[in-house]
Amino acid sequence: MHNLGRQWTCAAAPVIGMLSGCGCGRAMVRRALWECVEREEEKGVDMGVRIEKLCVSFGKMRVLHEMNMEIGDGEFVSLLGASGCGKSTLLKSIAGLLETESGRIEIDGKVMDNVAPEKRGTVIVFQDLRLFPHMTAGKNIAFPMSIKKVPKELQRKTVERLLAQVQLEGYGNRKIREMSGGQMQRVALARALAAKPGLLLLDEPFSGLDERLRTEMGELVRKLHRENGLTTVLVTHDKQEALKFSDRIALMSGGRILQYDTPQKIYRHPACREVAEYFGRMNYIREGDREIGVRPFDVRILPSGNDCTVEEIVFMGETAEVRLGTPQGAVYCLVMSRELDGMGIEAGMRVGMEIAF
Repeated sequence: MHNLGRQWTCAAAPVIGMLSGCGCGRAMVRRALWECVEREEEKGVDMGVRIEKLCVSFGKMRVLHEMNMEIGDGEFVSLLGASGCGKSTLLKSIAGLLETESGRIEIDGKVMDNVAPEKRGTVIVFQDLRLFPHMTAGKNIAFPMSIKKVPKELQRKTVERLLAQVQLEGYGNRKIREMSGGQMQRVALARALAAKPGLLLLDEPFSGLDERLRTEMGELVRKLHRENGLTTVLVTHDKQEALKFSDRIALMSGGRILQYDTPQKIYRHPACREVAEYFGRMNYIREGDREIGVRPFDVRILPSGNDCTVEEIVFMGETAEVRLGTPQGAVYCLVMSRELDGMGIEAGMRVGMEIAF
């Protein structure tokens, strides 16, 4: 986004010349310029990210270890992992909020060495949102535009449009202190979009919400991502959130990426045991001279068989977990509760088992 100023000026030049020639005021010239800016931004910019051998340290402690990754233009990528794995450090490094030790970050094909955060075309939404409590929702959303001296009428129209996008129509004059947690999340997202980022960075913004609101906000972010043609990077420790909303997931541990892949591949074809077990229980079954990992949903119970013992059934609502005793040890199976009821299986019964590949 760094060269757009010159492009916008060129695009607006004929309009400005006409307005200047007919004696119109400076405000009209500025408004015409910003309307051209709006049109140019709607065309979109390539906001891919390339990270090469990135190292970040805090004092003597290395936090990121020679990290490499690419994020395609328009992708939704999740940085997933336990607390302390380095995912927020990576996000803040992309945003330019942390000093990097070595390596490089490219955004839109440009190396970001010595490029200030506000000139990177990125916006970051933090976990604590950082809204201005003394301002209304509308003024919070308008704040980035006020900094850029966007004409007031254009600010008003943009605020109305963004409030509608985040499903808060009519809330422009509501004080932040009068809003619920979910509503404040929406205001923070609208404010981020008002800055017209090419790259939206989200640092666990939904961690303080209950499960229903987390799902609701995740779906809203995915919708805004598509509608606004953004490249989005989400930091989360919620594996279901990452699996549901991401084009690709980078699973991190100890300042390194263990696997970077699509949700389907990272779940179905984990690169190592640590990746496999992060996404839930895994059975390890020997087959000849090799050991294979099998998800509980891929184990089928055969009521007519006789080579396993049903040791325990745990009801979990829509599903039930069944622990089978086998010659190789315990094997866990996940079955739809209704299907299990139809089998008439109880603890202590002998059954068969097969693996669905």
